[in-house]
Amino acid sequence: MQKNNQNISEKGLLKRLTVLYVEDDENIRVELSSLLKNFFGELYTAQDGEDGYNTFINNQDKIDVILSDINMPKLSGIEMMKQIRQLNSHIPVIFATAYSDSAFLTEAIKIKVYDYIVKPINIRNLLGIFQELASSIYQKFLIEQQKLDLQRYKAVIDANNIVIKTDLDGKILYVNEHFSDTSGYSDEDYDAISFKDLLHKDVDSGLYSEIFSTLKSGNSWQGNLKSRTKFDDEYIVETYAIPDTTQSSEVVGAIFVQKDITAQINQKREIQSALMKAKSKVFLEGKETIAELNAIINDQAKQINQLSTYLKQSELDKARLINLQNKHQQEIKIINNELIELRNQPKPTDFQASSLLKLNKDNMDLKNTIRKLEIEKAKLTKDLEKDIFREKITLEVMVDDLEHELAECREKLAMFSDKGALEETIEYYQTKSKNDDKKLQLLEAKILRLCDKDLAKQIFAEDRKEEREV
Repeated sequence: MQKNNQNISEKGLLKRLTVLYVEDDENIRVELSSLLKNFFGELYTAQDGEDGYNTFINNQDKIDVILSDINMPKLSGIEMMKQIRQLNSHIPVIFATAYSDSAFLTEAIKIKVYDYIVKPINIRNLLGIFQELASSIYQKFLIEQQKLDLQRYKAVIDANNIVIKTDLDGKILYVNEHFSDTSGYSDEDYDAISFKDLLHKDVDSGLYSEIFSTLKSGNSWQGNLKSRTKFDDEYIVETYAIPDTTQSSEVVGAIFVQKDITAQINQKREIQSALMKAKSKVFLEGKETIAELNAIINDQAKQINQLSTYLKQSELDKARLINLQNKHQQEIKIINNELIELRNQPKPTDFQASSLLKLNKDNMDLKNTIRKLEIEKAKLTKDLEKDIFREKITLEVMVDDLEHELAECREKLAMFSDKGALEETIEYYQTKSKNDDKKLQLLEAKILRLCDKDLAKQIFAEDRKEEREV
């Protein structure tokens, strides 16, 4: 069987072949088949035309070429091939014959003989014919494989892309099913529209001319096109256009392969819009953050200035403390010197020491007496302040009563018609007032005797001030 391998040697090409060898002469058949087995992948042999036909029927899917004698019993080589041609019209056949007349050639042409070799067979010439045949078969195989590959590629492209074929004037010659599904055009619409009609109205008319000018020059064109459907809806296609040429490289039209990228474009626009919104948000947030950072920086700067001021003040305080420390150290040195001098002085006598102790004791007793007197003074002052406050309240009440009685007297004055009675009443109250003044003077004298002079002056000064205000 044939194998798909393009990088193959001449011997390898022969190894790809399966050969049917038909020969009625056993000696020739055995001798030649033993040689041919070394060159071919597989070799079938048959002893006459009928055996050859049956062998072919049983292995026709494997056999690539037939090598046969012509003059054989039962079925001649030509008769065998006529029957085989009814089943397979293209399998190559090589005849080995001693005939070279025109009758043989006419029959050979009818059954499509590939070539013939005259007996006795020259192995080198026979292998040359087989080599040429193997190369031809292999080339046909490659072409078939390429056709299959192209069909697969076309199927893949048709399944995922829009395919449009036009002539040089833009007239549509072929579209695939994917185009109809996308654009909405049917088979009946293609005769009435051109490629230019498929472009959206927003597309510059100069672009259409540019595309076909590029293709006519034999070059390809690639880009995005905004197209319209039969119902005027827009869609965007990624387009790759190539010139359609003949075997002589003459440009006769164009082939457009398009991919609908409308969803991707819309998604890209949405993403760009979202990115713009996100950037705006980030910018605003960044602006606010910068403002906050500036405020924080200003606060930090203020704090730094305050700390700098505090640091300077601390340095001044440090210098002052150092000076004070130095001063104290000087004083300590002086005291130490004095202490050393005192220690160096002679010890006091027992009388001096006794007098000093007595003096210290008297000093302590005096301090205790002063402390007790201060406590007693504070207690007396507090009690005196209470007595003064009570007497002051009492006097204020008495004054209020007197003023009330005076007011009543003035009211009654108008009622008195007797001058004598009026004078007696006035004399009564004047006497009473004098007696109250005497009581007040006695109280003040008592207060002066009991309290401190400075406190008494302060109290009576405040009373006089209140009397003046009244």
